[in-house]
Amino acid sequence: MDKIKVGVIGVGHLGELHLKKYQSIPEAELTGFFDVNEDINKSISDDYGIRSCSSVDELLNQVDAVSIVVPTTGHRDAAVIAAEKGIHIFVEKPIASSLEEADDIINAAIRGNVKLQVGHIERFNPAFRNLRHELINPKFIEAHRLASFNPRGLDVPVILDLMIHDIDIILRLMDSEINSIDASGVGVVGETADIVNARINFENGAVANVTASRISQKKMRKMRIFQKDSYISLDFVDGESEIFRMSEEDGKFQQPEFFPVMDLSHNDKKRIVGFRKVKNDGKDSIELELSTFLQSIINNTPTAVTGEEARDALNIALQIVEKSAG
Repeated sequence: MDKIKVGVIGVGHLGELHLKKYQSIPEAELTGFFDVNEDINKSISDDYGIRSCSSVDELLNQVDAVSIVVPTTGHRDAAVIAAEKGIHIFVEKPIASSLEEADDIINAAIRGNVKLQVGHIERFNPAFRNLRHELINPKFIEAHRLASFNPRGLDVPVILDLMIHDIDIILRLMDSEINSIDASGVGVVGETADIVNARINFENGAVANVTASRISQKKMRKMRIFQKDSYISLDFVDGESEIFRMSEEDGKFQQPEFFPVMDLSHNDKKRIVGFRKVKNDGKDSIELELSTFLQSIINNTPTAVTGEEARDALNIALQIVEKSAG
């Protein structure tokens, strides 16, 4: 199988991006799309020269794989129908509105023997991908995800819209079960909290302090990782990483890329703080995640973000929703 016939369900802002990226991916043969809005159907069809299907069934009968980019409340129904037809599924985050719906999606994919990947896009951000060669054992993580107001996201709590990105990354970085969660939130314009802070305590003693806001004057998506002998800063907006690491006791670094910025030598031990910056490699995160999804189908390999991993992130997010509402 050299090319995968793909379609898109839901072509709002993000769904349209999926269409664009599939047109650039060699493994993809973009077959068509479906949206409930007839005006959008016509506009997208005219702009991209892509066939608009009259129903989800019509689209699914023509494809091998599908991107589901409808509101979260529609994820379960669309994904289950696709799985029953043997269609591989890419579904945007969060995987579902509830754990029960997430389980329905996961189980349907298992029964249908189809691939399921969830759109936790920050996994593909170069700032995070830069860490693959780093030894990560966090003691404290601080994350800030701030966005200016956009009515488009008000259909879900800010935790499920924004914070869940950082929750997913933190779960990938922490090699420990969660012990407890504390959270508080403030609602300003939405029916649910628009600003939320959560403190996640892990059984190994590590802590993650996570803040999300959708009414900020400035855009920020940063994560800071503190661990023994090193500090790492990730900027998800710029796609860059900054790493400060303590040298060995002889003042040397195992990785030659570090250059000294501070001398902390004492008691006859030569300890130097080294620094290196890893710049954005220029790869498009959406295109990379969709290409990876198609490669998992072609090569019959596990998807990069599994349904079970997405359920774990949703589970923590829903707990924060409940605690921040109190």
